Amino acid sequence: MRFHDAPLGPFRSEAKLKITRFLLDHEAPMSEREIAAVIGVSHMSVNRAMQEFSGMNLVHYVTVGKAHLWQVNRKSFAYTALQELSAKLKSIPEPLRELKELIRQYLPGSLVERIVLFGSVAKGKEKPQSDIDLFILVKGLKDQQKLESPLEKLSSECLDVFGNRLAPYILTEKQLKEKSDLPVMAEINKGIVIYPEAKV
Repeated sequence: MRFHDAPLGPFRSEAKLKITRFLLDHEAPMSEREIAAVIGVSHMSVNRAMQEFSGMNLVHYVTVGKAHLWQVNRKSFAYTALQELSAKLKSIPEPLRELKELIRQYLPGSLVERIVLFGSVAKGKEKPQSDIDLFILVKGLKDQQKLESPLEKLSSECLDVFGNRLAPYILTEKQLKEKSDLPVMAEINKGIVIYPEAKV
C-alpha cells in the first residue's frame, strides 16, 4: 500500500476532498475563484465539484450584487452525512503512524540503539509494493542475533497489515564506523527516526 494515501484515497480525488473539507468548515458565501485561491486547487476543479455538490443539495447559489456565490446548505441531508463521515475519518489512524508503532512494538529498545525509516516510504515516494527500508543500529553481534526472531515477526506483520515487505539493514556500532562513507548512509541520515523517539 501507499503509506501517504488516506484510507479512502481510491474513492475520490484529492481536489474534491479539499473542497469538501473547506465547505464543511465555512458557512460564508464565496465565489469559485475565491475558494480555489484559498485551498490551492484549480478554478475548474472547484467548478466541477460545485456542479456535483449542487445536485446533491449540499450547496446553492447566492446572488450578492452582481456576484454569484456558493453557500453551503447546512440543512441538507448531504451536509449532515458528510459531517458524520468527516468525524469518523478523523479517528482513522494514518498508515505511517501505525507502521512506526508496529516497529516500536516488535523491536525492543533494549536491543537497539537506533531505528530509522529511510528510502521511498520515508520520502513519500513509495509505490504500492515498495519495500519498507529500515536501518537498525545495534551495539554488537549478540544483539543482532537476538533481533532475528523479532524481525521475522515484524516482517510477517508488515506484510499482513500493509502488503509491503520489510527490508532491514542492520549494523553494529563497529560496522557503522567502517561504512559511514557509503551512499546508503546519506539516505539513512535523511530518514525518519523511529527510535529513540523525539522528546516533545
